Amino acid sequence: MSTFETGSRSEKKRRQILEAGQVLFMAQGFAETSMDQVTTKSGVSKATVYNHFPSKEILFEEAVRTHAEEIFAALPQLDAEHTDPESMLTSYFHALLKILMSEEGACMCFLLVSEGRRFPENARLIYESGFGRGLREMSEYLKRLHNSGTLTVPHPDWAAEKLLGLMLPPLPMMCSAFKPGTFPSTIEVQRAVRLFLRGLTEVRPGG
Repeated sequence: MSTFETGSRSEKKRRQILEAGQVLFMAQGFAETSMDQVTTKSGVSKATVYNHFPSKEILFEEAVRTHAEEIFAALPQLDAEHTDPESMLTSYFHALLKILMSEEGACMCFLLVSEGRRFPENARLIYESGFGRGLREMSEYLKRLHNSGTLTVPHPDWAAEKLLGLMLPPLPMMCSAFKPGTFPSTIEVQRAVRLFLRGLTEVRPGG
């Protein structure tokens, strides 16, 4: 067997383990998921599981980061040069909300809330890989718009927080199903973007 074939088989098994971990962690949380369950669900041997992921903690970290990368890869790239802000932000948030308000997205929200109480480091990892990264990227996008003269955004970090707060559903209520979410139309997302853009230069932190 060639080195390429060996590597392909190894990578395939690693992916099987990672996908099994993602499904179990999102459905059950960190504490309730065992490496034995991962072994069974992935369909590979326990030795192979531990060869790729020596501990549950390492598997969890990789599962969270990989899932976050997949989410961001599915979103429109925030382009400050070739797309006007209203169109860009409408497309971006419509795609993001579609992900967040899916069953898988609700599971991620649940995982963030549940892990925060018992495993704060896990919750921080989930936050930094997802919402934290989203805030940073949005802030950088708004900063580029400001530097190019397209918009006046003197406080991009603050503005990014307000924009995400305007767009995103109330996560604890959504996760607990006290208020089931309804996926917004493109027009509804566009209205929220317009509200943000019109008020951007009129409101300042503390004033």
